[in-house]
Amino acid sequence: MSLSQQVHYQQQNLAGRQRIVFLHGSGGGPDTAFMNYFADNCVAAGYEVVRPDFPYWQKVRETGKPRPPNKMPVLVDAIAELLNTLQQDNKPLVLMGKSLGSRVMLRLAEQHKPHALVALGFPFNPPSKPQNSRLEELSMAQAPGLILQGTRDPFSKPLRQQPFNLPANWQLQWLEGADHGFAATKAKSAQTPLIWQQAADAIRGFIA
Repeated sequence: MSLSQQVHYQQQNLAGRQRIVFLHGSGGGPDTAFMNYFADNCVAAGYEVVRPDFPYWQKVRETGKPRPPNKMPVLVDAIAELLNTLQQDNKPLVLMGKSLGSRVMLRLAEQHKPHALVALGFPFNPPSKPQNSRLEELSMAQAPGLILQGTRDPFSKPLRQQPFNLPANWQLQWLEGADHGFAATKAKSAQTPLIWQQAADAIRGFIA
């Protein structure tokens, strides 16, 4: 059995005009409220959406026990094999990732030639090691890219405090008051649905 057959994935709206492969973050799989919302929103806009499990998440799904993510090469290889199978039809491809998923996405882009990239909460700096910038990883991909980032996201706190330059193919849109999961504070929780809608509108406008 090939790796692509072993990778569990969900596929919505197979007749969609473009295929969005949406990669989940490290702390939650592809079935979180966050992932469901943005997947369903893209389906409603007429796109096919594919949500794979990373290998470690398949083990979480099978055992019910939490475990840390696989090393980056394992994550990349698993999704690359899946893309090799899916893209045999040459459907226009968009890669979208939540946090860790966006880092994996960058390492797949040059081989699989998406026409757009979308990063939801890119982990620019580990909160515990703000000096360890991942900004240069964005240069791994040449396709037009959109980053949606909360102003309260601890993974991008240094960017709010000092000047920075993105590669020319990237644009960054800040989501005011949002954290790493695009949620507002408890005191302003009623604004969270508005933030999510703002992000969804930005995604659709960018990849249209």
